[in-house]
Amino acid sequence: MGDRIWMSRFEGTQSPGYRLDEILYDDFDGLWRTRQAEDARIVGLLETIDGEFLVREISYVNSQGVVLADETPLLLAHFFNHQTHHRAQVQDMLGQIGKPPNLDLHRVIHPLAAG
Repeated sequence: MGDRIWMSRFEGTQSPGYRLDEILYDDFDGLWRTRQAEDARIVGLLETIDGEFLVREISYVNSQGVVLADETPLLLAHFFNHQTHHRAQVQDMLGQIGKPPNLDLHRVIHPLAAG
């Protein structure tokens, strides 16, 4: 889960990466528990963001081993945009095996509003 890597960067540490083809969880329950913990970690970060955080520059090592540094607003935008990218990948894969569920973020937040 790339969230772990990005969150460590936002928190001022560098979490070790993993191979893109690595299977991190072979059971849904383990994946679900970790997803819930990472979501809580993301919310916790967002609740503490202040003006000082938003003017910081974060240095990190990308997946090719290159050292980069970017301003936090750009990195936050990338972080959430990348999650949207993965949600679309899942939507596409589910569509290939049948009718996919609606993964629109608004429907996830307000499931009963779908009518």
